[in-house]
Amino acid sequence: MKAKLEKLYKGQLSEGPIWDNEKNRLLFVDILNNRLNIYSPDPQTLHHIEFPTNVTSVAKINNSELLLTTRNKVILYDENQKEIRDFLTLPIPTDTIRFNDGKCDPYNRFWVGTMSETGETGKANLYVIDAHGNITKAKEGVTISNGMAWNQSADTMYFIDTPTKKVMAYPFSMETSKLVNGRVIIDLNTIDGAPDGMTIDKNDRLWIALWGGSQVICVDPKLGEIVESISLPVSNVTSCAFGGKDLQTLYITTAREGVPHDRIGVEKQAGSLFAYKLPIAGTKSNLYKYEI
Repeated sequence: MKAKLEKLYKGQLSEGPIWDNEKNRLLFVDILNNRLNIYSPDPQTLHHIEFPTNVTSVAKINNSELLLTTRNKVILYDENQKEIRDFLTLPIPTDTIRFNDGKCDPYNRFWVGTMSETGETGKANLYVIDAHGNITKAKEGVTISNGMAWNQSADTMYFIDTPTKKVMAYPFSMETSKLVNGRVIIDLNTIDGAPDGMTIDKNDRLWIALWGGSQVICVDPKLGEIVESISLPVSNVTSCAFGGKDLQTLYITTAREGVPHDRIGVEKQAGSLFAYKLPIAGTKSNLYKYEI
């Protein structure tokens, strides 16, 4: 399957798309351009909000507030007041480590991981932030914390540490604050690219972006197999999310970052936002709820 290009945005390192169901719009970040992008398909508009540092992920709290991560901070942004408020700071060496992908679970907590920008193995972690703003280390020894998803029954969390090229599944519940007893859903070491961000559809199938793989693959966790794929004209596919009023459009973010210089002229659409209409719907994005 080939994706249709949404010719609305071309960035450097586009990432972390989530669909805002209440406002019928897509939120995603361009990490290296320090931007939160807001795309509305009806009517087609795109605008961005610039921040003083890298913005690595976004989650929705309510109709005016968003939660965002920067290099080492979690911040709250009020769209109505145009105000930024610091929420928490993680004491990490920001010259080599930064926050990366983040997402809310079905119980309205926010999960976010870090990554080593120098590729040091096992120097990063995955964290969970509860309703009171407490941050807990949920998984240690990660290198590039990336994709997260939860199944419909909310008893399984899927997680990707990109360099392992494996998609893991962990037992999950409202009480889960540590990921233990994981099992490999699929090992992707035999194919091009490495798993990056991901989302899940209503049939509990995982849609996984492949950095360096020029595609999004659909994995059936029950079978442990790739059952579908969407080809893209760029190498570095970063993440994806279901959106649209029927949640049947798969929005796909990509990156210009990491494309070799001799490939830039060939991959002119690198960093763009793509969209593909699917016969299956996705699931709604979860909110973050806090009580402070």
